[in-house]
Amino acid sequence: MAKDWYANFKAAKEAFEEASDHSGLNLKKLCFEGSEEELKRTEITQPAILTSTVAIYRSLEMDKNAVFAGHSLGEYSALVCAGALSLGVAAKIVRNRGAYMQEAVPAGKGAMAALIFRPKTEGAEKADALCREIRALGKGYVSVANYNTPEQIVISGDADAVAFAVSRVMDAPYEARKAVPLSVSAPFHCELMKPAAERLAPELQSMPWIQSNSKYFANVDAKLYGLGGEKHEAADRLVQQIDSSVLWTQSMRAALEMEYSKLVEIGPGAVLSGMAKRITSGERSFTAFSIDRLEDFKNVEQQL
Repeated sequence: MAKDWYANFKAAKEAFEEASDHSGLNLKKLCFEGSEEELKRTEITQPAILTSTVAIYRSLEMDKNAVFAGHSLGEYSALVCAGALSLGVAAKIVRNRGAYMQEAVPAGKGAMAALIFRPKTEGAEKADALCREIRALGKGYVSVANYNTPEQIVISGDADAVAFAVSRVMDAPYEARKAVPLSVSAPFHCELMKPAAERLAPELQSMPWIQSNSKYFANVDAKLYGLGGEKHEAADRLVQQIDSSVLWTQSMRAALEMEYSKLVEIGPGAVLSGMAKRITSGERSFTAFSIDRLEDFKNVEQQL
């Protein structure tokens, strides 16, 4: 993650040093040499992805008039890139966030699954109805964790309830195309994460914020917020985010309705730019790019 950026940009090296100093992790070694087993531990995964993303962003000369958004953990990356949080503070916070989320539910007791509905289907209402049905039947707790695209909804909750949802969702009236259990270490973005939210709240609400003229879309309500005088409210939204649904489709549609037309995904992978191509608002759609490897930026620089 971000190895070629580290090798070529002073800003990327400084990002890794800052995040390592504050988080207590050797993030260079973990990102460049770490085992898959190490990187799957969420208290490692979260600062590693945050640091890689910010290292790449700081190596670029991006449009300063951009607005920012991040999916789940990515919201912290967005706030750092927007200039509202220092990377060091954020790295320490997300390491703790990962640990608290992992400890909130015993291993094997929670699960998540991606529900894939048919093309051009609005799956949100169907997924919400499925979760209500399962809870009403007494099969356990399950709710929507991520509204990723109109056709892709992620659910989270008790392992038995999620398994029942997977077995039920392809039947009428839901008629999903498929359901994919996810390999995750905990059931994120549902009420089972409330203990993690309560533990992290004091740290989020006491961390130092930086005045910024940038704006960002919040996961919890898909609204665009300034980062000038609302620092405590941004912290409150990050607390809520831990055990609330990620309203990604809603955020991207709001951006389209405000006539933002280019989406640039920065960081490991190209998941969000791929999802952006499946989110529209009326006739509006995104031109989406992904910048992970150094050659990615060289390929799209002129288009940006």
